[in-house]
Amino acid sequence: MTTFAALGLNKTLQANIKRLGYKEPTYIQEHSIGAVLSGADTYAIAPTGTGKTAAYLLPTLQELSQTDNSEMQVRPIRGLYLVPTRELAQQVHDSINVYGKDLGLRTISLFGGVRIESQINRFKRGADIIVATPKRLIDLVKKNAISLNAIEHFVMDEADRLVSMGIVQELRTILETIPKKAQKVVFSATDSKALEKFSKANQSNVKSVKSEAKSPALTKIVHTMYRTFRDDKNKTLCRLLDMLDCDKALIFVRTKNDVNHLTDLLNNNGFSSAGLHNEIPQKKRQERLAAFKQGEVKYLVATDIVSRGIDIDDLYYVINVDLPVNCNDYIHRVGRTARTAKTHLRSKKVLSDKASKQAFSKDVATKKHHDDYSAPAKVVKDIQGHVFSLVCPEQERLLPKIINAVGKDIKLEALPW
Repeated sequence: MTTFAALGLNKTLQANIKRLGYKEPTYIQEHSIGAVLSGADTYAIAPTGTGKTAAYLLPTLQELSQTDNSEMQVRPIRGLYLVPTRELAQQVHDSINVYGKDLGLRTISLFGGVRIESQINRFKRGADIIVATPKRLIDLVKKNAISLNAIEHFVMDEADRLVSMGIVQELRTILETIPKKAQKVVFSATDSKALEKFSKANQSNVKSVKSEAKSPALTKIVHTMYRTFRDDKNKTLCRLLDMLDCDKALIFVRTKNDVNHLTDLLNNNGFSSAGLHNEIPQKKRQERLAAFKQGEVKYLVATDIVSRGIDIDDLYYVINVDLPVNCNDYIHRVGRTARTAKTHLRSKKVLSDKASKQAFSKDVATKKHHDDYSAPAKVVKDIQGHVFSLVCPEQERLLPKIINAVGKDIKLEALPW
């Protein structure tokens, strides 16, 4: 069994991850930490929920901590982590603070939705690391508010999303601004031709790491799809939430208008909820996400801005009011549960796929909570999440690709009531 110590991580990092409960590295951590520590450009692909954040943060934080710039009046920026969304930027920043405790590194996160002047003021003393979304980063570079001339490590997280966002020029500008000798690290949950093309054009002497492990979203989650009509979806959702009677559920819809409408409907019907989409001011987005994580609201209604990279402790239920058009987005959505970064074991026995569905059907009849049922004598495997999807006739054409991506048969079922 490989250990984090055997991978070459220093004692401070080992102590930090031990404090978090990490016992042994996942496949992507075991095979990419050494690659990144070697200084090589790295191209790493692994399913959502397999510990990718630690896989790139641990080695780059170690390398950055080798130089102590704490006495400098203005610290040069040496580490750049580029991510597609504000929520992910904040989460990566938080992860740096946890993994990098006692390393003495200063981190600043940059994203839209907040006054650019306030972010400029934060750079008076510089920083060792910045975590940024592309457009806000470029805005600050153009204003000469920050310099990327000293970057040593450039990391792209959720890189498939970055190269598909229609920001090719922005990415080119960033790459032209950082030193050519900077290490370039690409991490993604899904591979794509566009991402491979980007890698060939911008990385050299690449060490490639591709995990063959299946995503926990595919192996540890029950997938249930119910047939319903579009006009009946809201009524169906309320009935489903009433039957689940759960402490927490993440609900996905497609548009900001859907978020606003459904949040109002749920609250008016006694379901404590909050909404998240791109046009909500950043401060409110952070407050609402925090309220959901802390249990102050039970249901978070969101667009796909929450589908990537966001860790939510003890999240068991994910509900797709609308299926995403892209099957990879389905995997990312349901991957918000069954996370391996932090393992939160359920207090009662969990059920196999079949047993879980049987128990839920019984719940509907008795209006009891799913967790009230103990597992039968034969437990096929641990189930760490349950995703429900409400599928109208217009969306049935999306099912074959989603089923193929999940890798197991998912039947479109009639509503159980």
